[in-house]
Amino acid sequence: MDYTGSSGLKVTLIAYSRLNYEFKGNVSEVDRLVAQCGSISHSKNFKELDDAKVEHLINLLKSLGHESVFEHASFTFLIEGISRVCSHQLVRHRIASFTQQSQRYVPIEPEFIIPESIKNSEFYDEFLNILNLSRELYKKMISKRINKEDARFVLPQAVETKIMVTMNGRELRHFILMRAEKDAQWEIRNLAIEMLKEAYRVSPILFGDLYKKYIENKQ
Repeated sequence: MDYTGSSGLKVTLIAYSRLNYEFKGNVSEVDRLVAQCGSISHSKNFKELDDAKVEHLINLLKSLGHESVFEHASFTFLIEGISRVCSHQLVRHRIASFTQQSQRYVPIEPEFIIPESIKNSEFYDEFLNILNLSRELYKKMISKRINKEDARFVLPQAVETKIMVTMNGRELRHFILMRAEKDAQWEIRNLAIEMLKEAYRVSPILFGDLYKKYIENKQ
C-alpha cells in the first residue's frame, strides 16, 4: 500500500495524567491537576479548587508565562502512518520521550508516504518506481538472509514508521506552537494538529487557546 500525503496518519492518545482522588466538579482531570499544582505555590495547605478557579488559574498562568506548572501533566501518543522524514523532525524536540519501531528487529512490508506535490507532478511515476524498487530489493535481501539492520540501508526516508511519544504539557504546547504554524513542513504540521485534537479532548482548558488558534479559526 502506498500512502499519499497524510492519509495514513493516525494519532492515538493512549495515556495521560490522572488523579487518584475523588473530586467535585466537571473540569477534566488533567486541567484540575495543573491548576492544583499551580495553586500550592501560594497556599499554606492543599485545598481543592472549584471549576471556575481551575479555569481562571490555568489561563492566568498562560498569560503570565508561568508554564513550568504545565510540566506536571503528561501525555503519551501512539503515532502511526508518518514517514521517517517526519519522525526525524519530531525527535528533535528533546524534552520528550520517544520509542520508535525498529527497522533492525521488526520485519516490515515497506509502505511509503508520498507528498501530494510529487503525486501531482511529472515525476510521480519515476518516484513511485524508485520506491517500489527499494521495497523489492529490501524484501529480496531479507529472503537471502541479509540482516535486517543492513537491508534497511536501501529504504528511503519516505518509508512509513510508527513511534510512541510522551510529552509533558509545557513541551506539548511548545511543540504545537512550533509545528502547527503554516510555515512548518506539511507532514509534521498535520501531526501537530492531530496531537492537539487529542490533547484538547482530555484537557480543554490547557489547550483551549491553541485549539481555537489552529483548528477553530482555520475552519
